[in-house]
Amino acid sequence: MQRALDLALALTQTRDEATLRDWLLETIQRVWQPQGVLLGMLDVSGRQLTCYGRVLDAPVSLQLAVDDFSHPLAYVLHKNQVRTWDSLYGGARIEHHDFRQMLCRVGTACGLHALPLSAENGKPLAVLALLDSSERLFALHHSGEGVRLGHVFCCQLMLLRQLAITQREQTALRDSLRQIKDEDVHRRDREKQVEATLIGQSAATKALHTQIYQAAHHRLSVLILGETGVGKDVVARLLHQCSERADKPYVAINCAAIPENLVESELFGYEKGAFSGAQSNKVGLVAQANGGTLFLDEVGDMSPLMQAKLLRVLETHRFRPLGAGKESHSDFRLIAATHQPLEQRVAEGTFRQDLYHRLCQCLMQIAPLRERPDDISLLSEHFIGRISLQQQKRVGPLHRALLRQLVGYDFPGNVRELRNLLEIACAHTPEGETVTLAALPQEVRDRMAGSAEETKTHFQEIHDLRVATQQYEAAVIKARMSQFHGNRLLVAESLNIPKCQKLEVN
Repeated sequence: MQRALDLALALTQTRDEATLRDWLLETIQRVWQPQGVLLGMLDVSGRQLTCYGRVLDAPVSLQLAVDDFSHPLAYVLHKNQVRTWDSLYGGARIEHHDFRQMLCRVGTACGLHALPLSAENGKPLAVLALLDSSERLFALHHSGEGVRLGHVFCCQLMLLRQLAITQREQTALRDSLRQIKDEDVHRRDREKQVEATLIGQSAATKALHTQIYQAAHHRLSVLILGETGVGKDVVARLLHQCSERADKPYVAINCAAIPENLVESELFGYEKGAFSGAQSNKVGLVAQANGGTLFLDEVGDMSPLMQAKLLRVLETHRFRPLGAGKESHSDFRLIAATHQPLEQRVAEGTFRQDLYHRLCQCLMQIAPLRERPDDISLLSEHFIGRISLQQQKRVGPLHRALLRQLVGYDFPGNVRELRNLLEIACAHTPEGETVTLAALPQEVRDRMAGSAEETKTHFQEIHDLRVATQQYEAAVIKARMSQFHGNRLLVAESLNIPKCQKLEVN
């Protein structure tokens, strides 16, 4: 009874297949003390036996092929029968070199008792082999203890494997849930970052937020269109910061600012001695963007030479530095921006059509500030807060009269002009006071008043409000259709109207 309890206690302490294997070998060695014991475990493929054990107290480790009948364990496995040989040289086929070397230690009088170990469904798991005199082996065989011990081993082995499968599934589930949680946190952080950077509550701004979230998930080239000052560079940087490349380089190139004679050296770099004055190697902007984002600002003002140089790089991501003997590769995500009407430039022949199509795999149009007056109040509040911190001066809020003037102004310079006006107004506003219209220079006030007067004059010419409303709606829709290149879904989203509503354009 005590021996059985000791065996059971040791069995319950096995936590993996290696410790279970050691338990079986140690139990056999302690209880039966054979001259040798060998346990061959089938691998996952079922084609290989990995054998462990001891022969005359010397450790043994073998790799045996299941279909190699030069050793007797293959016979036992394929027949799925217990087999006892009273002599290792009297019937057992032993031609396997390593197996023979192992048996040389015990001598020719030693016998071999081998039994297959299988799961309850009959699937073979291992082979157990004992080396000893024929009398002891036959006695062990007839007692049935070896078969029962093997059955205990197989049951525990299947239990450990099932537990391992369950643990892997639980780990995979935890990892999946953690990934979902991390993605959700990342998504919320990204949305907060976009909303805090790209200020606005208008339908056009919200639609732009959605476009940024979507474009951040793919690697298509993005072309950002919009008037000067609308914040194209802000959108480009947000796309980079919200993408999987956020921790990689963000390289911005002002295409209009690079002199034509320096295009190749600036973009692709050069090696020492490539030309007179090249005293050392220089890494080009394309190489610097490797792994990150390459932003081509003012791409519509690109010279014909630069267009030609860039086209192949954008298609192949390969380039050759000046003086280099071989090409290099740069893995960058391309974002471009322009205030120019590129389709018109293509039609005029001043911008390459193949380059245009390469740039606009994903198109983003930023609406001018005059088309999203709902954003002016939030933008003003944001800029005043930043200006106060920069100037270490507490001013604000914005006076209602000034806000009305700003909402009625057409802002040809867009958001950049609004920020500039507020910087001037804050600079001329005393500490702790409200920012008023009087803080702006007279020239600015006159310009804003002139814009409001034009609007007032236009209103005075209206004689039928219903017709005027219809004409205005048609004009707005026509402008948006042009802005979004006929995409009615984007037009509807930008105007906050139902997608199913018919868009009338005269």
